[in-house]
Amino acid sequence: AASAAAQEPASGRRGWRAELESYRTAADNDAVDGADGGLIHQEDDEEVERKLAESRARREALIANWVNRGEGGGEGGALSMPDTNCEEPDSDGEVAAFFAQKQKELEGKPQDDKALEERKAINRFILEHRGEHDADMFTENDDAQDALNKASQLPEGGLRWDGASGDDWNDAEGYYKAKIGEIMDDRYQVVENMCGKGTFSNVIKAKDQQDGIMVAIKIMRCNDMMRKAAEKEIEVLERVAAADKHNKRHVIRLLRYFLYRDHLCLVFECMWDNLRVAVKKYTKDKGMSLKAVRAYTRQLLIALQHIHRCQLIHADIKPDNILITAGHNLVKICDLGSAVELTEVEITPYLVSRFYRAPEIVLGKEYGVQIDTWAMGCTLYELFTGKILFAGRTNNDMLRMFMELKGKIPHKVIKSGTTWKNHFDENLDFKYFDTNKATRKKITRVITDLTQKRQIVDQVLQRVGAEKQKSTAPEDIVYVKKAKQFADLIEKMTALDPERRVTPHDALTHPFVAEAFAAGGGGGGREPKHA
Repeated sequence: AASAAAQEPASGRRGWRAELESYRTAADNDAVDGADGGLIHQEDDEEVERKLAESRARREALIANWVNRGEGGGEGGALSMPDTNCEEPDSDGEVAAFFAQKQKELEGKPQDDKALEERKAINRFILEHRGEHDADMFTENDDAQDALNKASQLPEGGLRWDGASGDDWNDAEGYYKAKIGEIMDDRYQVVENMCGKGTFSNVIKAKDQQDGIMVAIKIMRCNDMMRKAAEKEIEVLERVAAADKHNKRHVIRLLRYFLYRDHLCLVFECMWDNLRVAVKKYTKDKGMSLKAVRAYTRQLLIALQHIHRCQLIHADIKPDNILITAGHNLVKICDLGSAVELTEVEITPYLVSRFYRAPEIVLGKEYGVQIDTWAMGCTLYELFTGKILFAGRTNNDMLRMFMELKGKIPHKVIKSGTTWKNHFDENLDFKYFDTNKATRKKITRVITDLTQKRQIVDQVLQRVGAEKQKSTAPEDIVYVKKAKQFADLIEKMTALDPERRVTPHDALTHPFVAEAFAAGGGGGGREPKHA
Protein backbone atom coordinates (compact mmCIF):
# COMPACT_ATOMS: atom_id res chain seq x y z
CA ALA A 1 0.00 0.00 0.00
CA ALA A 2 3.06 2.16 -0.27
CA SER A 3 2.89 3.00 -3.95
CA ALA A 4 3.32 6.63 -4.90
CA ALA A 5 -0.06 8.32 -4.74
CA ALA A 6 0.02 11.99 -5.59
CA GLN A 7 -2.63 14.42 -4.48
CA GLU A 8 -3.25 17.60 -6.44
CA PRO A 9 -1.72 20.53 -4.56
CA ALA A 10 -4.34 23.07 -3.52
CA SER A 11 -5.02 25.54 -6.29
CA GLY A 12 -4.90 29.25 -5.74
CA ARG A 13 -2.86 31.40 -3.38
CA ARG A 14 -3.95 33.58 -0.50
CA GLY A 15 -3.57 37.32 -0.90
CA TRP A 16 -0.48 37.72 1.25
CA ARG A 17 1.37 40.97 1.11
CA ALA A 18 3.87 41.19 -1.73
CA GLU A 19 6.70 42.15 0.62
CA LEU A 20 6.45 38.98 2.68
CA GLU A 21 6.02 36.83 -0.43
CA SER A 22 9.22 38.22 -1.90
CA TYR A 23 11.08 37.48 1.33
CA ARG A 24 9.87 33.89 1.31
CA THR A 25 10.83 33.38 -2.34
CA ALA A 26 14.29 34.82 -1.75
CA ALA A 27 14.78 32.64 1.32
CA ASP A 28 13.76 29.49 -0.52
CA ASN A 29 16.07 30.32 -3.42
CA ASP A 30 18.95 30.83 -1.01
CA ALA A 31 18.24 27.52 0.69
CA VAL A 32 18.82 25.52 -2.48
CA ASP A 33 21.44 27.74 -4.13
CA GLY A 34 24.42 25.67 -5.16
CA ALA A 35 22.60 22.35 -4.85
CA ASP A 36 22.32 21.65 -8.57
CA GLY A 37 22.32 17.97 -9.42
CA GLY A 38 23.72 15.00 -7.53
CA LEU A 39 25.42 15.25 -4.16
CA ILE A 40 26.93 18.51 -3.00
CA HIS A 41 30.71 18.18 -2.68
CA GLN A 42 32.26 18.32 0.76
CA GLU A 43 34.05 21.62 0.10
CA ASP A 44 30.67 23.35 -0.47
CA ASP A 45 29.13 22.31 2.87
CA GLU A 46 30.32 25.42 4.71
CA GLU A 47 28.84 27.70 2.07
CA VAL A 48 25.52 25.82 2.16
CA GLU A 49 25.38 26.14 5.95
CA ARG A 50 26.10 29.87 5.73
CA LYS A 51 23.29 30.45 3.24
CA LEU A 52 20.85 28.34 5.26
CA ALA A 53 21.72 30.38 8.36
CA GLU A 54 21.11 33.64 6.49
CA SER A 55 17.79 32.31 5.18
CA ARG A 56 16.69 31.31 8.67
CA ALA A 57 17.67 34.69 10.08
CA ARG A 58 15.53 36.55 7.53
CA ARG A 59 12.53 34.32 8.17
CA GLU A 60 12.88 34.59 11.94
CA ALA A 61 13.01 38.38 11.73
CA LEU A 62 9.74 38.37 9.79
CA ILE A 63 8.01 36.08 12.27
CA ALA A 64 9.31 38.02 15.27
CA ASN A 65 7.99 41.25 13.76
CA TRP A 66 4.54 39.73 13.27
CA VAL A 67 3.99 37.80 16.50
CA ASN A 68 5.04 40.79 18.62
CA ARG A 69 3.14 43.37 16.58
CA GLY A 70 0.96 45.71 18.56
CA GLU A 71 2.69 45.07 21.90
CA GLY A 72 4.98 48.09 21.81
CA GLY A 73 4.46 51.71 20.89
CA GLY A 74 5.96 51.41 17.43
CA GLU A 75 2.83 50.43 15.56
CA GLY A 76 -0.72 51.58 15.90
CA GLY A 77 -4.04 50.52 14.51
CA ALA A 78 -5.50 47.10 14.03
CA LEU A 79 -3.45 44.26 12.64
CA SER A 80 -4.64 43.16 9.22
CA MET A 81 -6.31 39.80 9.59
CA PRO A 82 -5.27 36.74 7.61
CA ASP A 83 -7.55 35.43 4.92
CA THR A 84 -9.53 32.91 6.93
CA ASN A 85 -12.91 33.35 5.31
CA CYS A 86 -12.99 29.62 4.77
CA GLU A 87 -15.22 29.19 1.77
CA GLU A 88 -16.95 31.21 -0.88
CA PRO A 89 -20.34 32.57 0.28
CA ASP A 90 -22.29 29.85 -1.52
CA SER A 91 -20.17 26.98 -0.25
CA ASP A 92 -21.90 26.28 3.08
CA GLY A 93 -24.31 23.98 1.30
CA GLU A 94 -21.45 22.24 -0.46
CA VAL A 95 -19.63 21.52 2.79
CA ALA A 96 -22.81 20.37 4.54
CA ALA A 97 -23.67 18.12 1.60
CA PHE A 98 -20.23 16.52 1.71
CA PHE A 99 -20.51 15.55 5.37
CA ALA A 100 -24.15 14.45 4.97
CA GLN A 101 -23.10 12.10 2.16
CA LYS A 102 -20.23 10.67 4.23
CA GLN A 103 -22.55 10.11 7.19
CA LYS A 104 -25.01 8.29 4.92
CA GLU A 105 -22.20 6.06 3.63
CA LEU A 106 -21.12 5.21 7.18
CA GLU A 107 -24.67 4.36 8.26
CA GLY A 108 -25.12 1.98 5.34
CA LYS A 109 -21.79 0.22 5.89
CA PRO A 110 -21.72 -2.81 8.24
CA GLN A 111 -19.14 -2.61 11.01
CA ASP A 112 -16.05 -4.76 10.49
CA ASP A 113 -15.15 -5.80 14.05
CA LYS A 114 -11.84 -7.34 13.03
CA ALA A 115 -10.71 -4.21 11.18
CA LEU A 116 -11.86 -2.05 14.11
CA GLU A 117 -9.80 -4.11 16.55
CA GLU A 118 -6.76 -3.84 14.28
CA ARG A 119 -7.10 -0.06 14.21
CA LYS A 120 -7.43 0.03 17.99
CA ALA A 121 -4.27 -2.07 18.29
CA ILE A 122 -2.41 0.44 16.13
CA ASN A 123 -3.76 3.28 18.30
CA ARG A 124 -2.48 1.53 21.43
CA PHE A 125 0.91 1.04 19.81
CA ILE A 126 1.09 4.72 18.87
CA LEU A 127 0.08 5.86 22.36
CA GLU A 128 2.59 3.57 24.07
CA HIS A 129 5.53 4.66 21.91
CA ARG A 130 4.67 8.34 21.87
CA GLY A 131 4.59 8.14 25.66
CA GLU A 132 8.17 6.91 25.65
CA HIS A 133 9.32 9.74 23.38
CA ASP A 134 7.42 12.67 24.91
CA ALA A 135 8.79 11.87 28.32
CA ASP A 136 8.54 15.42 29.64
CA MET A 137 4.75 15.43 29.40
CA PHE A 138 3.62 11.84 29.00
CA THR A 139 5.44 9.93 31.73
CA GLU A 140 5.02 10.04 35.47
CA ASN A 141 8.68 10.64 36.40
CA ASP A 142 11.24 13.36 35.80
CA ASP A 143 14.18 11.11 34.88
CA ALA A 144 12.77 9.89 31.57
CA GLN A 145 13.69 13.06 29.69
CA ASP A 146 17.42 12.51 30.26
CA ALA A 147 17.15 9.04 28.78
CA LEU A 148 15.22 10.46 25.85
CA ASN A 149 17.87 13.08 25.14
CA LYS A 150 20.61 10.45 25.09
CA ALA A 151 18.57 8.12 22.87
CA SER A 152 17.84 10.92 20.39
CA GLN A 153 21.49 11.66 19.61
CA LEU A 154 22.57 10.53 16.16
CA PRO A 155 25.49 8.06 16.08
CA GLU A 156 28.91 9.57 15.50
CA GLY A 157 30.98 8.93 12.38
CA GLY A 158 30.54 9.54 8.69
CA LEU A 159 27.81 8.13 6.45
CA ARG A 160 28.76 5.30 4.08
CA TRP A 161 27.29 5.22 0.60
CA ASP A 162 29.30 2.43 -1.00
CA GLY A 163 26.97 -0.48 -0.23
CA ALA A 164 23.44 -1.63 -0.99
CA SER A 165 22.42 -2.72 2.48
CA GLY A 166 20.06 -0.84 4.78
CA ASP A 167 22.93 -0.57 7.26
CA ASP A 168 24.48 1.99 4.92
CA TRP A 169 21.61 4.46 5.08
CA ASN A 170 19.88 3.61 8.39
CA ASP A 171 21.14 4.29 11.87
CA ALA A 172 21.01 1.69 14.62
CA GLU A 173 17.39 2.59 15.50
CA GLY A 174 16.08 2.33 11.93
CA TYR A 175 15.96 6.08 11.19
CA TYR A 176 16.94 7.04 7.65
CA LYS A 177 20.17 9.08 7.39
CA ALA A 178 19.49 11.53 4.57
CA LYS A 179 22.41 13.45 3.04
CA ILE A 180 22.42 17.06 1.84
CA GLY A 181 22.01 17.08 -1.94
CA GLU A 182 20.63 13.54 -2.14
CA ILE A 183 17.81 13.03 -4.66
CA MET A 184 14.94 11.00 -3.19
CA ASP A 185 12.43 9.24 -5.43
CA ASP A 186 14.10 10.85 -8.47
CA ARG A 187 12.40 14.09 -7.47
CA TYR A 188 13.24 15.58 -4.07
CA GLN A 189 16.65 17.14 -3.45
CA VAL A 190 17.53 17.18 0.24
CA VAL A 191 18.29 20.68 1.53
CA GLU A 192 18.15 20.11 5.30
CA ASN A 193 18.70 16.58 6.57
CA MET A 194 17.38 16.93 10.13
CA CYS A 195 14.46 19.27 10.79
CA GLY A 196 12.93 17.13 13.50
CA LYS A 197 12.90 13.66 15.00
CA GLY A 198 10.18 11.73 16.79
CA THR A 199 9.41 8.21 17.89
CA PHE A 200 8.20 7.10 14.47
CA SER A 201 10.10 9.25 12.01
CA ASN A 202 12.58 11.97 11.21
CA VAL A 203 11.78 15.01 9.07
CA ILE A 204 13.87 16.57 6.33
CA LYS A 205 13.38 19.55 4.03
CA ALA A 206 13.76 19.17 0.26
CA LYS A 207 13.31 20.99 -3.04
CA ASP A 208 10.70 19.37 -5.29
CA GLN A 209 12.47 19.43 -8.65
CA GLN A 210 9.24 18.69 -10.49
CA ASP A 211 7.02 21.43 -9.04
CA GLY A 212 9.80 23.81 -7.98
CA ILE A 213 8.59 24.14 -4.38
CA MET A 214 10.03 23.38 -0.96
CA VAL A 215 8.51 20.40 0.86
CA ALA A 216 8.87 18.66 4.20
CA ILE A 217 9.33 14.88 4.04
CA LYS A 218 8.46 12.71 7.02
CA ILE A 219 10.55 9.51 6.74
CA MET A 220 9.14 6.63 8.77
CA ARG A 221 11.48 4.25 10.59
CA CYS A 222 11.97 0.73 9.25
CA ASN A 223 9.45 -1.10 11.43
CA ASP A 224 6.27 -2.95 10.41
CA MET A 225 4.04 -1.45 13.12
CA MET A 226 5.41 2.04 12.53
CA ARG A 227 4.62 1.68 8.84
CA LYS A 228 1.07 0.64 9.73
CA ALA A 229 0.85 3.72 11.95
CA ALA A 230 1.98 5.85 8.99
CA GLU A 231 -0.59 4.23 6.70
CA LYS A 232 -3.26 5.10 9.27
CA GLU A 233 -2.03 8.71 9.35
CA ILE A 234 -2.17 8.85 5.54
CA GLU A 235 -5.77 7.62 5.64
CA VAL A 236 -6.67 10.31 8.18
CA LEU A 237 -4.92 13.09 6.25
CA GLU A 238 -6.60 12.08 2.99
CA ARG A 239 -10.01 12.12 4.67
CA VAL A 240 -9.42 15.58 6.12
CA ALA A 241 -8.12 16.89 2.77
CA ALA A 242 -11.05 15.41 0.83
CA ALA A 243 -13.41 17.53 2.92
CA ASP A 244 -11.26 20.64 2.36
CA LYS A 245 -10.63 20.78 -1.37
CA HIS A 246 -9.85 24.51 -1.27
CA ASN A 247 -7.21 24.03 1.46
CA LYS A 248 -8.74 26.68 3.73
CA ARG A 249 -9.29 24.72 6.95
CA HIS A 250 -5.84 25.17 8.50
CA VAL A 251 -4.84 21.50 8.63
CA ILE A 252 -1.45 20.50 7.20
CA ARG A 253 -1.64 19.18 3.64
CA LEU A 254 -0.26 15.80 2.61
CA LEU A 255 0.89 16.18 -1.00
CA ARG A 256 1.87 12.59 -1.78
CA TYR A 257 3.75 9.60 -0.39
CA PHE A 258 6.28 7.12 -1.71
CA LEU A 259 8.49 4.18 -0.75
CA TYR A 260 12.23 4.84 -0.69
CA ARG A 261 14.89 2.36 0.45
CA ASP A 262 12.22 0.51 2.42
CA HIS A 263 11.08 3.68 4.21
CA LEU A 264 7.55 5.03 3.77
CA CYS A 265 7.92 8.76 3.11
CA LEU A 266 5.15 11.35 3.52
CA VAL A 267 5.50 14.61 1.57
CA PHE A 268 3.91 17.69 3.17
CA GLU A 269 3.59 21.32 2.22
CA CYS A 270 6.52 23.16 3.74
CA MET A 271 5.94 25.28 6.81
CA TRP A 272 8.62 26.99 8.88
CA ASP A 273 8.42 26.23 12.60
CA ASN A 274 6.00 25.20 15.32
CA LEU A 275 4.40 27.60 17.76
CA ARG A 276 6.41 26.42 20.76
CA VAL A 277 9.59 27.41 18.93
CA ALA A 278 7.97 30.69 17.87
CA VAL A 279 7.09 31.61 21.46
CA LYS A 280 10.53 30.67 22.72
CA LYS A 281 12.62 32.24 19.96
CA TYR A 282 10.65 35.31 19.03
CA THR A 283 9.13 36.38 22.35
CA LYS A 284 11.72 35.00 24.81
CA ASP A 285 8.88 33.00 26.44
CA LYS A 286 7.00 36.21 27.27
CA GLY A 287 4.11 35.44 24.93
CA MET A 288 2.85 36.72 21.60
CA SER A 289 0.83 39.86 21.00
CA LEU A 290 -2.89 39.56 21.68
CA LYS A 291 -3.60 40.52 18.07
CA ALA A 292 -1.50 37.66 16.74
CA VAL A 293 -3.07 35.23 19.23
CA ARG A 294 -6.55 36.32 18.16
CA ALA A 295 -5.71 35.68 14.51
CA TYR A 296 -4.32 32.26 15.38
CA THR A 297 -7.32 31.48 17.61
CA ARG A 298 -9.75 31.91 14.74
CA GLN A 299 -7.69 29.80 12.37
CA LEU A 300 -7.19 27.00 14.90
CA LEU A 301 -10.86 26.85 15.88
CA ILE A 302 -11.70 26.50 12.19
CA ALA A 303 -9.18 23.63 11.97
CA LEU A 304 -10.56 21.93 15.07
CA GLN A 305 -14.13 22.24 13.84
CA HIS A 306 -13.10 20.68 10.54
CA ILE A 307 -11.28 17.74 12.17
CA HIS A 308 -14.27 17.03 14.39
CA ARG A 309 -16.70 17.17 11.47
CA CYS A 310 -14.57 14.44 9.91
CA GLN A 311 -15.51 12.27 12.93
CA LEU A 312 -11.96 12.45 14.29
CA ILE A 313 -10.32 13.40 17.58
CA HIS A 314 -6.83 14.85 17.07
CA ALA A 315 -5.77 13.68 20.55
CA ASP A 316 -2.48 15.58 20.71
CA ILE A 317 -3.16 19.31 20.38
CA LYS A 318 -0.25 21.37 21.74
CA PRO A 319 1.99 24.21 20.47
CA ASP A 320 4.46 21.69 19.05
CA ASN A 321 1.78 20.34 16.70
CA ILE A 322 0.80 23.70 15.23
CA LEU A 323 2.99 24.96 12.38
CA ILE A 324 3.53 28.53 11.25
CA THR A 325 4.39 29.72 7.74
CA ALA A 326 7.66 31.54 7.17
CA GLY A 327 7.03 35.20 7.85
CA HIS A 328 3.27 34.86 7.38
CA ASN A 329 0.35 35.10 9.78
CA LEU A 330 -0.93 31.61 8.97
CA VAL A 331 -0.95 28.51 11.18
CA LYS A 332 -1.96 24.89 10.58
CA ILE A 333 -2.58 21.91 12.82
CA CYS A 334 -0.21 19.03 12.05
CA ASP A 335 0.74 15.56 13.29
CA LEU A 336 -2.50 13.60 12.98
CA GLY A 337 -0.63 10.39 13.79
CA SER A 338 -2.40 10.15 17.15
CA ALA A 339 -5.84 10.95 15.73
CA VAL A 340 -8.59 8.46 16.50
CA GLU A 341 -12.00 7.94 15.00
CA LEU A 342 -14.95 8.39 17.34
CA THR A 343 -15.68 4.66 16.96
CA GLU A 344 -12.14 3.73 18.10
CA VAL A 345 -12.12 5.54 21.45
CA GLU A 346 -10.66 3.51 24.33
CA ILE A 347 -10.39 4.73 27.91
CA THR A 348 -6.83 5.53 28.96
CA PRO A 349 -5.50 7.99 31.58
CA TYR A 350 -2.44 8.80 29.45
CA LEU A 351 -3.85 10.07 26.16
CA VAL A 352 -2.61 13.51 25.03
CA SER A 353 0.60 15.16 26.25
CA ARG A 354 0.18 15.64 29.98
CA PHE A 355 0.17 19.45 30.18
CA TYR A 356 -2.76 19.49 27.72
CA ARG A 357 -4.65 16.49 29.10
CA ALA A 358 -8.30 17.08 30.02
CA PRO A 359 -9.76 16.04 33.41
CA GLU A 360 -11.90 13.28 31.88
CA ILE A 361 -8.77 11.58 30.54
CA VAL A 362 -6.96 11.80 33.87
CA LEU A 363 -9.98 10.27 35.63
CA GLY A 364 -10.27 7.39 33.16
CA LYS A 365 -13.64 8.62 31.91
CA GLU A 366 -15.11 8.14 28.44
CA TYR A 367 -14.05 11.04 26.25
CA GLY A 368 -14.86 12.68 22.95
CA VAL A 369 -13.89 15.64 20.79
CA GLN A 370 -14.07 17.90 23.86
CA ILE A 371 -10.54 16.82 24.85
CA ASP A 372 -9.22 18.71 21.82
CA THR A 373 -11.06 21.86 22.87
CA TRP A 374 -9.49 21.64 26.34
CA ALA A 375 -6.00 21.15 24.87
CA MET A 376 -6.51 24.04 22.46
CA GLY A 377 -7.59 26.33 25.32
CA CYS A 378 -4.38 25.46 27.20
CA THR A 379 -2.38 26.05 24.02
CA LEU A 380 -3.87 29.47 23.29
CA TYR A 381 -3.29 30.59 26.88
CA GLU A 382 0.34 29.57 26.51
CA LEU A 383 0.75 31.50 23.26
CA PHE A 384 -0.31 34.75 24.94
CA THR A 385 1.30 34.39 28.37
CA GLY A 386 4.35 32.29 27.49
CA LYS A 387 3.45 30.09 30.46
CA ILE A 388 2.02 26.55 30.62
CA LEU A 389 -1.47 26.68 32.12
CA PHE A 390 -1.34 23.30 33.91
CA ALA A 391 2.26 22.14 34.33
CA GLY A 392 1.57 19.15 36.59
CA ARG A 393 4.30 16.59 37.27
CA THR A 394 1.85 13.68 37.34
CA ASN A 395 -1.83 13.04 36.66
CA ASN A 396 -2.50 13.51 40.36
CA ASP A 397 -0.69 16.84 40.35
CA MET A 398 -2.67 17.86 37.25
CA LEU A 399 -5.92 17.34 39.17
CA ARG A 400 -4.64 19.56 41.98
CA MET A 401 -3.80 22.31 39.50
CA PHE A 402 -7.16 22.00 37.74
CA MET A 403 -9.01 22.58 40.98
CA GLU A 404 -6.78 25.42 42.22
CA LEU A 405 -7.64 27.35 39.06
CA LYS A 406 -11.16 26.09 38.30
CA GLY A 407 -12.62 24.88 41.60
CA LYS A 408 -13.69 21.36 42.49
CA ILE A 409 -14.41 18.95 39.67
CA PRO A 410 -18.16 18.16 39.57
CA HIS A 411 -19.04 14.97 41.46
CA LYS A 412 -20.70 13.40 38.43
CA VAL A 413 -17.50 13.86 36.41
CA ILE A 414 -15.35 12.38 39.16
CA LYS A 415 -17.54 9.30 39.76
CA SER A 416 -17.98 8.56 36.07
CA GLY A 417 -14.25 7.88 35.74
CA THR A 418 -12.70 4.43 36.16
CA THR A 419 -9.68 5.70 38.15
CA TRP A 420 -11.31 8.24 40.45
CA LYS A 421 -10.59 6.19 43.58
CA ASN A 422 -6.88 6.62 42.89
CA HIS A 423 -7.28 10.35 43.49
CA PHE A 424 -10.36 10.84 45.73
CA ASP A 425 -11.62 9.14 48.88
CA GLU A 426 -15.20 8.02 49.51
CA ASN A 427 -16.13 11.54 50.62
CA LEU A 428 -14.72 12.84 47.32
CA ASP A 429 -11.97 14.69 49.15
CA PHE A 430 -8.77 14.88 47.13
CA LYS A 431 -5.86 12.54 47.89
CA TYR A 432 -2.79 14.54 46.93
CA PHE A 433 0.42 12.57 46.53
CA ASP A 434 3.14 14.85 47.89
CA THR A 435 6.74 14.60 49.08
CA ASN A 436 7.85 15.56 52.58
CA LYS A 437 10.45 18.27 52.02
CA ALA A 438 12.37 17.35 55.16
CA THR A 439 12.47 13.55 54.80
CA ARG A 440 11.89 13.42 51.02
CA LYS A 441 9.48 10.55 51.59
CA LYS A 442 6.26 10.28 49.62
CA ILE A 443 3.15 11.13 51.60
CA THR A 444 -0.60 11.40 50.91
CA ARG A 445 -2.37 14.55 52.02
CA VAL A 446 -6.17 14.66 52.04
CA ILE A 447 -7.34 18.07 50.83
CA THR A 448 -10.89 19.04 51.74
CA ASP A 449 -10.79 22.69 50.64
CA LEU A 450 -11.08 22.41 46.87
CA THR A 451 -12.35 25.92 46.19
CA GLN A 452 -10.86 28.04 43.44
CA LYS A 453 -7.62 29.74 44.55
CA ARG A 454 -6.71 31.68 41.39
CA GLN A 455 -8.48 32.87 38.25
CA ILE A 456 -7.44 32.70 34.62
CA VAL A 457 -8.47 36.31 34.04
CA ASP A 458 -6.03 37.52 36.73
CA GLN A 459 -3.18 35.62 35.10
CA VAL A 460 -4.06 37.01 31.68
CA LEU A 461 -4.22 40.58 33.04
CA GLN A 462 -0.87 40.07 34.74
CA ARG A 463 0.55 39.45 31.27
CA VAL A 464 -1.17 42.63 30.03
CA GLY A 465 0.50 44.67 32.76
CA ALA A 466 -0.66 47.34 35.21
CA GLU A 467 0.26 50.24 32.93
CA LYS A 468 -2.17 49.24 30.18
CA GLN A 469 -4.89 48.47 32.70
CA LYS A 470 -4.62 51.96 34.22
CA SER A 471 -4.31 53.76 30.89
CA THR A 472 -7.17 55.90 29.55
CA ALA A 473 -5.90 55.76 25.97
CA PRO A 474 -8.64 54.35 23.69
CA GLU A 475 -6.38 51.65 22.22
CA ASP A 476 -5.36 50.46 25.71
CA ILE A 477 -8.97 50.35 26.89
CA VAL A 478 -9.84 48.16 23.92
CA TYR A 479 -6.75 46.00 24.50
CA VAL A 480 -7.73 45.31 28.13
CA LYS A 481 -11.29 44.57 27.02
CA LYS A 482 -10.04 42.07 24.45
CA ALA A 483 -7.73 40.50 27.04
CA LYS A 484 -10.68 39.93 29.36
CA GLN A 485 -12.64 38.44 26.47
CA PHE A 486 -9.68 36.15 25.78
CA ALA A 487 -9.64 35.01 29.42
CA ASP A 488 -13.37 34.28 29.25
CA LEU A 489 -12.90 32.19 26.10
CA ILE A 490 -10.13 30.15 27.78
CA GLU A 491 -12.42 29.62 30.81
CA LYS A 492 -15.12 28.22 28.53
CA MET A 493 -12.69 26.03 26.58
CA THR A 494 -11.35 24.54 29.83
CA ALA A 495 -14.65 23.85 31.58
CA LEU A 496 -14.12 20.92 33.95
CA ASP A 497 -17.34 19.25 32.79
CA PRO A 498 -16.83 18.23 29.13
CA GLU A 499 -20.57 18.53 28.51
CA ARG A 500 -20.38 22.23 29.40
CA ARG A 501 -17.21 22.92 27.42
CA VAL A 502 -17.70 25.30 24.48
CA THR A 503 -17.53 23.73 20.99
CA PRO A 504 -15.18 25.12 18.31
CA HIS A 505 -18.26 26.23 16.33
CA ASP A 506 -19.64 28.25 19.25
CA ALA A 507 -16.17 29.53 20.20
CA LEU A 508 -15.92 31.11 16.75
CA THR A 509 -18.86 33.36 17.71
CA HIS A 510 -17.27 34.39 21.02
CA PRO A 511 -16.64 38.17 21.21
CA PHE A 512 -12.86 37.69 21.42
CA VAL A 513 -12.89 36.04 17.99
CA ALA A 514 -15.94 37.61 16.38
CA GLU A 515 -15.36 41.27 17.28
CA ALA A 516 -12.56 42.99 15.37
CA PHE A 517 -9.57 44.30 17.33
CA ALA A 518 -9.86 48.08 16.80
CA ALA A 519 -10.04 51.12 19.03
CA GLY A 520 -13.31 53.01 19.18
CA GLY A 521 -16.83 51.87 18.49
CA GLY A 522 -17.05 49.50 21.41
CA GLY A 523 -14.56 46.96 20.15
CA GLY A 524 -15.07 47.07 16.40
CA GLY A 525 -17.22 45.26 13.94
CA ARG A 526 -17.81 41.58 13.41
CA GLU A 527 -15.57 39.26 11.45
CA PRO A 528 -16.94 37.60 8.31
CA LYS A 529 -19.02 34.51 8.99
CA HIS A 530 -17.17 31.21 8.99
CA ALA A 531 -18.43 28.21 7.05
